[in-house]
Amino acid sequence: MVLEVSYGLGCAAFLILTTLTLINRRPEGMGLFAVCVFAMTAIWSLLAAVQTEWMPGFAHVVEIIRSWMWLQFMASVLTLANRRAGNPAHLFYRAVIPTLGVLALINDLQYLHTTVSPVDFTILQMFERVLIAIVGLLLVENLLRNTRASRRWHIFPLCLAAGSLFAYDLFVFAEALIMRGADLTLLAVRGLVLVLIVPLLVLTMARNTDWRIDIHVSRRVVFHTATLTAGGTFLLAAAGAASLLGEIPGEWGALLKVVFFCGSVLVLGAVVSTEGLKSRVRRLISENFFSRRYDYREEWLRFVDTLSTSDDVDSLQTRVIRAVGNIVDSPGGALWLERDGAYHQVEKWGLNLIGAEAEPCDSDFVAAFEGGKMVLDLSVLAQAGKPLPQWAQSGPPVWLAVPLVLMNEIVGFIVLMPPRAPLMLSWESFELLRTVGRQAASYLMEEQATRALVDAQAIIEYNKKFAFIVHDVKNLSSQLGMMVSNIRRYSDRPEFRADMIRTLENSVGRLNGLLNKLRSDGGTVRPREIIDPVPVIEAVIRDLARGNVGIEADLPEGCVVRVRMDVQELSSVLTHLLTNAVEASPAGETVRVRLKPQETRFVLDIEDSGPGMDPAFVRNELFTPLKSTKSRGHGIGAFQARDVIRGAGGELEVITAPGRGTIMRILLPNAAPTAERPVAALSQRASGA
Repeated sequence: MVLEVSYGLGCAAFLILTTLTLINRRPEGMGLFAVCVFAMTAIWSLLAAVQTEWMPGFAHVVEIIRSWMWLQFMASVLTLANRRAGNPAHLFYRAVIPTLGVLALINDLQYLHTTVSPVDFTILQMFERVLIAIVGLLLVENLLRNTRASRRWHIFPLCLAAGSLFAYDLFVFAEALIMRGADLTLLAVRGLVLVLIVPLLVLTMARNTDWRIDIHVSRRVVFHTATLTAGGTFLLAAAGAASLLGEIPGEWGALLKVVFFCGSVLVLGAVVSTEGLKSRVRRLISENFFSRRYDYREEWLRFVDTLSTSDDVDSLQTRVIRAVGNIVDSPGGALWLERDGAYHQVEKWGLNLIGAEAEPCDSDFVAAFEGGKMVLDLSVLAQAGKPLPQWAQSGPPVWLAVPLVLMNEIVGFIVLMPPRAPLMLSWESFELLRTVGRQAASYLMEEQATRALVDAQAIIEYNKKFAFIVHDVKNLSSQLGMMVSNIRRYSDRPEFRADMIRTLENSVGRLNGLLNKLRSDGGTVRPREIIDPVPVIEAVIRDLARGNVGIEADLPEGCVVRVRMDVQELSSVLTHLLTNAVEASPAGETVRVRLKPQETRFVLDIEDSGPGMDPAFVRNELFTPLKSTKSRGHGIGAFQARDVIRGAGGELEVITAPGRGTIMRILLPNAAPTAERPVAALSQRASGA
């Protein structure tokens, strides 16, 4: 059972390696040869796992083919290295390896149909495997020794993997020759050796891009794998030490065993949670196991996620500092943005600078950015004797200054603290910092533009309210002026005085309402109240029913109509529309107001007998703000009336034609309870009858 599981794991490991290699990119040349070797190793592991079921001799034959392919592959890599170095040693292996492979294969074919145990090998079979292992180790040694120093970084993982494979085979079959039989446990471990060398082969493929193979190896997976491996090794060692302590006679032995092991777990947890150690491990992996220091895909996704997340409680400016600092593992920094001809510190994260005053745009420090082309290492500038700002010379240590560039203009910069673990910056680091600095600048400037737009929109809304109020004040002024002109003539009449008092009370109420509109409501939207529009219509008609033009109202009795609208707003709209209708009608004519309730809405028509309007005027000019045909008009009334009605969920329609008068039709949703709406429908039918 152990044998089957071990070889099965080896088969799965090499099958995954082969699949990943083929999926990422179609290999060619040396890369294709490597894929064939991996595939043959997976096939042999599978046959070795199931060889107890049928023809164990067949697995031995495939093993010879696998070993020959490994030798040939290593010889091919050696040939490539020796050609570059001008060494003809590869010619020897071209003759030896094929000969050895053919002889071993001919010998194993004799036992193809044997039914002996899969762990049984003849003396000659064991000898040929020892010879293959020795040739393989010689190949590894020659490859490592004859490769130029500049190329050893590329082939060292391959030499370590192949050397481990051949060295273990040499150990197994040399021991089998001495003992006149192979050990089952040692043979089972061969499958686990295959599993262990797969990461080295992955690293080999990643380092040798000229083999036309591109395998993506996640730095995160490597980091966690290394952490788990180191942690597991530590715990195994701790368990072994605890077992030795447990051998102490008496109760102290058991006590020391438990205390030691628990303490080891606590120490491991404390070490693993140390950010400085994590940073060192990540850096060690990136610098020694990968051709590039950064995984640009992962860094960019993390950067964008930090800036654009909606779950983070920090401000965008703080997130910008964090996102840039994460690139170089900096635990804190400060953000400076340009305003009024200087750069000012606007946000800080884990860094409290002393004397962080405004930095002039024309200072030597800003000039060192060279228009955003340079990321400044402040320690290097200090060693070179370059002048630094006061805040960079005293207080907490600062390390880097990253320019934020937008449209070739430096809109700010970020100052970062030294990293958690010592870091030697390379050209990759500077290029990545400059790139993320440009992206961060776009985020910051977009936020500033959004804020400016919101402020401008608030001012526009205020000006819009003020324009509406000016128009309402004009209407109030007209009413009060008419009342003043009639005081001398009708002041002795009681009904006039009563009407004057009512008009003054109404005017004061409307002025107070207008002033309330100008007050800021803090951005809150107050719910509109539901009112009965009929009393409002009647009140406006009473106020305007004076002069040579009469106003006739058709308001059905028992009409159940409600509207979700402010009383002051509805009164203002009706006052404007009725005033215009009265002014447009000739003397002696009548303006008609008709209310028509419906199931889900009601219609209010204001009809005059004036000259009417041209359709082009209605379409292009009637509702255009600040444009009026009246000498004393402001061009706000019609625009305001339609805006208020639309705000209540309704619409204002104009039915007119030159010489045929005008109907201003107000359509508003009926907010009356559903149970009461049939009464309105009955009133509508009664009025029609």
